[in-house]
Amino acid sequence: MRREDEPTTRKYNPCQVPIRLLYSHFVIRQTLPLVIGALLTVSCGRQPGVYAAPPQLSLELGDDPDGPHAFIKMDDPMVVDYLVNDISAERGLRRWAFAHPELRFRVRDARNLIFSAEFAIPEVTYKVTGPVTVSYAVNGRTLGSIRCDHAGDFRLSAPLPAGLVEPDKFIRVTFEANPRWISPEDGAQLSFLLRSAGFTQ
Repeated sequence: MRREDEPTTRKYNPCQVPIRLLYSHFVIRQTLPLVIGALLTVSCGRQPGVYAAPPQLSLELGDDPDGPHAFIKMDDPMVVDYLVNDISAERGLRRWAFAHPELRFRVRDARNLIFSAEFAIPEVTYKVTGPVTVSYAVNGRTLGSIRCDHAGDFRLSAPLPAGLVEPDKFIRVTFEANPRWISPEDGAQLSFLLRSAGFTQ
């Protein structure tokens, strides 16, 4: 029978280290990783076993969701991947194209491509500029132009010459509007409101 004044002897169990030890001010930064490593490597009574490998999943996930593809609308959540230069960052059905708007695309099949774009000349800028001519180019080669002789919506379209673009490589699309509306306050230039652009077959 144990006497009351005898010291109590407890068997040390490394799995029951008080959690306050890890947060003690006496455990300095250099010691903490050693304490955690020791706790992870000490067995807590569980015997090692043999486990079957988990089922393997196919890496064939279809189209790459990242990066630009053949066509984009300005209210698409991924539109920022397509914008290169001089297109407004504000989200919406349409985005302002400034002085030298540029986008980028990629296609998997470069055969029989047609480039098209939808845009608008707003009444507020047309009152100042009058008729506006919008030209467009792919990889530096001008495909055509359209004369906008009234305010409103427009659509341009042109087939691509063979060999102008390559599969899975970035395609540069640029626009030029003449004349552009120029702000009298800060000199900012507005060309048109872009709705969509890209390539179809």
